[in-house]
Amino acid sequence: MSSDLRFSGPWDDRLPDPVPVIHRNLDVSVGGRELTTLTREHLEYWVRCIELQRGNTFMVVARADEPGFIQTYRNSATDFDLEWCDAPPPAPSRQAVVNDEAQIVALLWAWLKRDYTELDALDWESVDRN
Repeated sequence: MSSDLRFSGPWDDRLPDPVPVIHRNLDVSVGGRELTTLTREHLEYWVRCIELQRGNTFMVVARADEPGFIQTYRNSATDFDLEWCDAPPPAPSRQAVVNDEAQIVALLWAWLKRDYTELDALDWESVDRN
């Protein structure tokens, strides 16, 4: 594969090293926008943007083909509510408070990777969604 010589720019036909992990077939809602694909870089960007979304300070992430979701609500620059549910309503969910934007990104990314170690370590409260 070669570049089209009619166009010039700072790109080439090689993937970056390391190649970024891309999660596809997602249902992501953030600030009224709907996304279906996330990289770690995109996730960091959108979490930073949550506070800028007027009237919608939520980010909800779900896998299109599976029940359950994880979502965060930004209360302030350093205060987030995190909710995690393994099944659709009326199943109960878990809620925790996280006081670090970088940790929210790490927890959302861990959920996407199905690595629940960090999530299981949080101090969760059960939430009845009925």
